[in-house]
Parts: sequence; C-alpha cells; structure tokens
Amino acid sequence: MRFILPLLLALCLTTIAHAGVILNTLEASPKAGPGLSGRIGGLFSAKGGNSEEVSLEAGGRLDWVVGSQRLRLQVTGNYEETSGVETERNIVGHLRHNRRLNDQWSSILFAQIQHNPFQHLKRRWLLGAGPRYDMVRTEQDLVALGATPMLEIELVDGREESLSRGRLSTFLQLSRRLSSTTRLTGTGFYQPLFADFSSVRAVGDLALVVDVTGALELKTGYAVEYNSEPPEGVQDTDWSTYLGLTYGF
Repeated sequence: MRFILPLLLALCLTTIAHAGVILNTLEASPKAGPGLSGRIGGLFSAKGGNSEEVSLEAGGRLDWVVGSQRLRLQVTGNYEETSGVETERNIVGHLRHNRRLNDQWSSILFAQIQHNPFQHLKRRWLLGAGPRYDMVRTEQDLVALGATPMLEIELVDGREESLSRGRLSTFLQLSRRLSSTTRLTGTGFYQPLFADFSSVRAVGDLALVVDVTGALELKTGYAVEYNSEPPEGVQDTDWSTYLGLTYGF
C-alpha cells in the first residue's frame, strides 16, 4: 500500500492507456486541430482486507499539427501489486511523424521503446516507416489501413545480446460515430517476421467512447494480444477489459 500515493500523483500528471507489446498509436481526438493538443487519463483501482491490491494504467499523448504534418509523443504505463508484491509493470514510449500527402495517403515514421519484466522483456526498440491509406474519411466514418516495415531490437531475460529482426507492421483502423456524443472504434495490428511469416504478433482493440463534456470522455472496451513465440514461461495470449476517463486539451 506504500505505493498508492505515488501512483495517484502519477495519475494526476499523466492517458487512459491499454498497452501490451503492441501499443495502439492510431487513435486521435476528433477535436484535434492545428497547434498543440493532447489527452491524459487513467484507470486506478485498490482493495484491502484479506488481500491488498493496487492497479494502475496511466499515460498521455501530445500532438503537434502544422499544415500537413503531425508529430505525436505518446507514453503509457501499467502497474499492479498484490499484498505488497509487484505483479505487473509495462512502460512504453512512442514518437511518430505523419505527413498528409493528399486526401487519402499519408506517410508514417516512428520510433518506440518498451520495458516489461513480466514478459521477460528488458528492452524492445522499434523503428519503422511506411504508408497509410484512408479508404473512408468522413465526419461519421473512418476506415484506414497501412503497412510499415520496421526494425525490431529485443533484449530478453536469459539472453546476453540483443536480437535484431525485421517485421512488417500492418494495421486496420475503424471508427463509426453512433450519435453526436458517442462513437465506436476498432483497431487491429498484425506483425509477422519477414524471415518467417508464421512468427506473428497481433492485437485487437474494440472501444466505445462517450463525450461527457467538451473535454472529458468516458471510454470502455476490450483488448486482446497474441504472440506466437512468447518467451519461456509467458502465455501466448493476453486479454483485458477496461473502463476509464480521459481529458483532452
């Protein structure tokens, strides 16, 4: 319980952020315009009595839009402890640049770093670039897909040297506005190795987002993540449900 106060402070300073090995970096605020904007939020729970448990998911993102270019910095973290023992910790940082080439095509350039000791992941770096294609983009609907070849560098427990490999990161992004205050979103990533397309990482996320006020949003959803070759002692599939508030500025 000694970590509750630091976690609450972190929550005040930092987004709702579900993140596993693959971070959802596609979501954007429909209200974002030129200049600087962002969104912060989080999920927090605690219980005591026969057992003590603290759980926190928090993070944030900043977007800077100038003309046809967008620069995004996104940070997210998950933490959990049970009876004073840490049982989950996952930290991800992501920097992305997009340039809109025309009404449908955009370029993508990104770098990412991650740490997750409970998946035996000391460090994971990603560097990638590629195109994005908006098949449908209206005030009510969005259908977008893309493919970004990327370099993956991993250092895991039990290995002295890092492993460098190439992956193809493909994604699908869907959004449907159900009413003036409610929208349904879905994202999916599929990331096979170039050297072996049967070695895959994938994630899917389905969420319902409700505008509570002009800046406050309520978000609930379901996420599932799959790794065909997890480290020893780690399951190949993780899933979660979530509910939280985010604040945009």
